[in-house]
This record gives sequence, structure tokens and C-alpha cells, in this order.
Amino acid sequence: MNNDNLTITKIDEDDLSKSTRGIIINDNSHHPLIAQLEERILQAENEKQELLELLTPKINKGMKRKNVNLTTSQCKELDEVITSLVSKYKTEYIFCFSCLNDAKTTTSCFAGDVKVSDTHYFLLMITTDITRIEHEVQDYVNGFFEKGTITIVVHGLETVTNAIEQGSRFFTAVCRDGMQLYSASGLRLNVEYPDLNPATTFTKAQKHFYHRFGMAWGFQESASTSHDNGMYNNCMFELHQSVEQACIAVIRVYMAYRSDMHNLARLLNLCKCFSDGQIDLFPRRTEEDKRLFQILVRSYSDARYKDEYQVFDHDAEELCTRVQEFCELIKKLCKEKLTEYRQEAEEAGKEIEEYLPIYPEYLFA
Repeated sequence: MNNDNLTITKIDEDDLSKSTRGIIINDNSHHPLIAQLEERILQAENEKQELLELLTPKINKGMKRKNVNLTTSQCKELDEVITSLVSKYKTEYIFCFSCLNDAKTTTSCFAGDVKVSDTHYFLLMITTDITRIEHEVQDYVNGFFEKGTITIVVHGLETVTNAIEQGSRFFTAVCRDGMQLYSASGLRLNVEYPDLNPATTFTKAQKHFYHRFGMAWGFQESASTSHDNGMYNNCMFELHQSVEQACIAVIRVYMAYRSDMHNLARLLNLCKCFSDGQIDLFPRRTEEDKRLFQILVRSYSDARYKDEYQVFDHDAEELCTRVQEFCELIKKLCKEKLTEYRQEAEEAGKEIEEYLPIYPEYLFA
């Protein structure tokens, strides 16, 4: 093929959505030639995306898109757990919508080179049935996968396709731009993806921010009052609710995903796919960090149902401070993203509909 004669006359958005990008993992073959072919396919896809970005205008002007691509070694790392999930659950598709890789190398005169790599995968598993089994699946992969961390969300095929038809930004982005790792049929998900309006994206995100962050701040204020009055159990439960609502707020703004999880650890893990390490006020590195975080996590149930549950003043005070700082960080992140959405809508020439908060406006300043 002579690249000097290459011309691009038209690039259709539908053609992009039907790309064969991604390795469909539905067998256990690891022949060297197959590995080389997979590497070439991935390289060709990356080169194609770079070429499209250079030679064509943005699709849906104002709405930024970014594809997810895993290396061949990362796909193989997930092969075993995906094979296990498919054999255990009625699975139609599995997509990866984010991957964080934290690699560290240490060189010393007194020891050999040490390389440590910690990878965090974020997956969407689409099942045949609409019954929600997300918590069961998450517990299963936590115990099965030891090579890194997996955060997984699970939804039925009917739920996903209906959501995409109704303009879901989350499911559209994951199924269109994420990397398909498994398909029961061996084909891409056959669905028409909608044109997302950046003005609608802004308005919906603003609405969820005002609603959820307003609740988060209200719970934090109630927790402070409970602490001042010596009602530390009440304080802990309200702090838990504050963190939960703050996480839901930032997830809705960034991902447009409606999370119904109450587990703070899982909510915070999900936030990592877009927070770039910023959401780390509960780092859980030291034993003291872990102890305080567990007090907060257990408060959701124990504060209400266990008579022996007890929290001391100094722990309640420390957690009040951490939660207040966390809420301030969430507000900052959400406002930055909303500013970005507004700019995208204005650049696309879309009329923006402002949403008025039901909470005092000073909370969002």
C-alpha cells in the first residue's frame, strides 16, 4: 500500500462505533503467533485513532471522547478472572472502561533492581438477566483476582441497551469507547449510540451536583451538631451519609453513573477511575488510618443496630475534620468539571439551561 496515495474522503461516526477494537477473550489459546497478532491489532487501532484525531473534526463537537486500550499483557492478566466470571455467571459482555497502573522501580547499590506494579481495572459486566448481582460479583473478584485490583459494576443487557437508547452518558461511553474484553457471541454490542448534547450533559451534571452535594453538606453539618452535643454515634452515622452522598455527587458529575452502593470503600474505589489520585483523604495506609476508616464504614449499620457500638470523642472529632475536608475537595472537583462541561457546550453553540438549587447557593460557592 502506498501511503502517498492515501486519501480520506469521509469518516462516519457509525463506522467508528462499529470498530473491531479490543480483544475478545473467549478461548484459552496463548499461541505466540496469536499474541503477535493481538499486539499488531492493538497497535493498528492506536495508529488509526491518532490519524483520525489529526485529519477529522471532532465528532459531536464539544463532547470529548477517549478510547480505552489495554496492552496484550494486561488482557492476559485479566484472562483467567474473565473466564471464571463467564463460567460462574450468565455473561453477555465485559468491558474495561478505565485502567490505572502504578509502577515503581527501585535501584540500590546493596540490592538488585526492584520493580513493583499495581494495576487497578474498572469493568462493566453485562449479564443475561436483569437481576442485580453486583455485590456478589465484586466479592467474588476480590477473592479471586490477586494480580491487582478490580472494581466491577454489573447490569443486565436489557437495562444497558434501554439506558443507551435513552441517552445514558455512562453506558454510551463505556460500550462505545471502552475496551470490549468478552462477548458471548464474539461480536460487538449491536446498538445505535446517541449523539450526546453537551448542554444536556452540563444541565444534568449541575442538577445532580446541587442535589447530592447539598445533601452531603447537610449531613456534615448535622454531624457537627451531634458531635458538639456529645451524640457521637449519631455523628458517625451522619458522617457516613455525608461521604456517601459526596461520592455519589462526584460520580454522577464525572461519569453520569447512578450508583446505589452504600459501601464507602467501593464508592471511593470507583472514584479513582477519574480522580487521578486526588480522592485520598482516607488513604488507609497506616494502621491508624485503617482504624478510623473502619469506624466510619461500620457506622452505617452498627450505629443503628448494635447496642455495644461506641465512638470516642477524639475519633469523632478527627473524622469530622476529615469529612469536612473531603466535602471541600468534592466540591472543587465537581465545580471544575462543570466549568469544563459549560465550556464544551458554549463551544458547540448549544443553549444552556441553568438548574436552580433547592439548597442555599452559598454552599456551592
